[in-house]
This record gives sequence, C-alpha cells and structure tokens, in this order.
Amino acid sequence: MSRCLAFIMGFSLAWGQVQYVRHDALAFKATYHAPLDTLTMARFWRTTAIHSEAMYNGDGSWGLGYADWPTRPYPADHPLVRVAARHILGLLTLIEAGLSDSTMVQRAKMGLNWLMQRQTEEGAWPLYTTNRGTVTAKSVYPTALAGRALSQGYRVLANPRYLLAASRAQVWQEVRPQDDSPLHHGLVLAGILEHYRTVHEVNLVGRAVNEGLIILNRQLPNGSWNDPTPLSTDEHAVVTEALLMLEQALVEGHPHQRRVRGGVNAALNFLLENQLDNGNFTSGQAELSTYKVPMFELVALIKARQVRQMEEFDLAITG
Repeated sequence: MSRCLAFIMGFSLAWGQVQYVRHDALAFKATYHAPLDTLTMARFWRTTAIHSEAMYNGDGSWGLGYADWPTRPYPADHPLVRVAARHILGLLTLIEAGLSDSTMVQRAKMGLNWLMQRQTEEGAWPLYTTNRGTVTAKSVYPTALAGRALSQGYRVLANPRYLLAASRAQVWQEVRPQDDSPLHHGLVLAGILEHYRTVHEVNLVGRAVNEGLIILNRQLPNGSWNDPTPLSTDEHAVVTEALLMLEQALVEGHPHQRRVRGGVNAALNFLLENQLDNGNFTSGQAELSTYKVPMFELVALIKARQVRQMEEFDLAITG
C-alpha cells in the first residue's frame, strides 16, 4: 500500500513538473523588453521635441484634433486621444530610460490625468469626430493606445489610478466588437504586451498570441497588410512594432516563434524597401504633418535595432 501511494505521489510530482514546463514554454519571458537604445532615442527626441511642444495645449493634451488636418474631415477641434497617448508614451519611454527632466514628468502626469478624465464607464475612449465624442467599434484605436499609456504610466510612475484605468481598458478591448483590421489588432496586441510587462497576468499570454496570429493570417506575401486598402507606411509600422514586441516576449522554442519571426522579417523588409532616399517614408496620415518626422516608422526601426542588432537598421535610422 505504501509503495502504491509512493508511486502515485511520485507520478503526481512528475506530472506537475511536466505541466509546469509546458506552461512555461507557452508563457512569456518575465522581462522581455530589450534595453532602450538611449542614443538613438535621444536623437529621435531632439527631432520631435520642438514639434511636440508647439502642439501642447497646457492641459495634458496635444493638438486640435481634426482641425489640424489639412483636409479637416470632421468639424471638430477636440484633441484626439490617440495623439495625446502617443505623446505620453514617448515621454514615459524617456522617463523610464532616465532621459527625462522634471518638465517631461509633469507633462506625462498631466497627460495621463487628461486621459483618465475622458475614459467612459465601460473602459473605452470616444472618437472625437465631434467635440462631444462617441464610443463606437472603432474606439479600439484610441482605447488601445490610451490603455497602453496608462499601463506604462503605472509601471513608471507608480500611481494605482493608472493601473485601474488600464485594466478597465483591457476589459473593454477583450469584449469589443471584433473586426478584421490588422491595424486595430496591432494596436490591441501592443497594448496587451505593455500591460503584461506591468502586471504579468497569465491570461494576457493567450490573448496576445491570438491577436498576433490574426495579424499574421492577414499578412500579404510582400509583408504588408490591407485594411481594406493598403496600410500607409506609418500604419504598417504600428503593426510591425506590435509583432516585434510579441517576438521579444515569446520564450525560446515557443510553438509560434518561427512564424512570428518570419512575419516580422517580411514586415521589416517591406518597410525598408519603402524608405525614400532622404530617409523619410511615404506616410499617409494627415495628422503627421504636424510632426514633420517619420514618427511611427522610426519607432519600429529603433525597436528592430534593439531586437535584431543589425547594421541595416542603423543605416535606416540615421540615413
């Protein structure tokens, strides 16, 4: 009887170890984010800071929404959530890397407060095609970016209100109306991975891999995506950055590692092939006219340099 019990206990322990190894192989690295290339980021900041400050409204937001667009597609001048979130993400990245000053920290805090004031009860952010704003299925765009900024904000600035708001954003995104937009799925994927870096919740692993596979299933043979028309290079870069984050997150030997890496390779090749001789890109976003720099493409290339350590990305960044 004792031998039988010992055998059962031994088998249970062995099975427990197998389960643990299996679970670990499907999880993410505990700290997957590569160290920031501080010199590259500093050069990038010097290029963009003057334009960023020129757009700052003094209340934690930047720009005048669609009034800044040359075509002005909507009669609204409310600052866009996604524009504020992108500025905040840039500031938080610099703060986390030790490249900030007190003004940048204050800007980031005011920006995060501005975001929280506009989050709806269900956890989403409105689209400001009117000055009142409306939550629709397309609110995944501002919600993913704002939630990502708040996740990083909690990790960097340790304000629990940021984490609560970021978690509510994740809940809304998980139950959101689904669509086939690779851009939306890329934004959601990047937000999930940022949140995972902050809270390390196991349920985020499966969600991130699923979002990544949806993106890869929509990728064209030349490495690009349609949505339904071809993504502009800045939109392409947003999706590419999300896949790069997923590649960084997956443990070595993950079942989808090779596929993710192959998709990233194709996406990066497409981006490099579409870089102009002067270093710019044929970006399609009208709002980028206020930045006057290839913002999202450059961010993707900087992250590629971190992950791949290849000279061609140095040339693309500095060229």
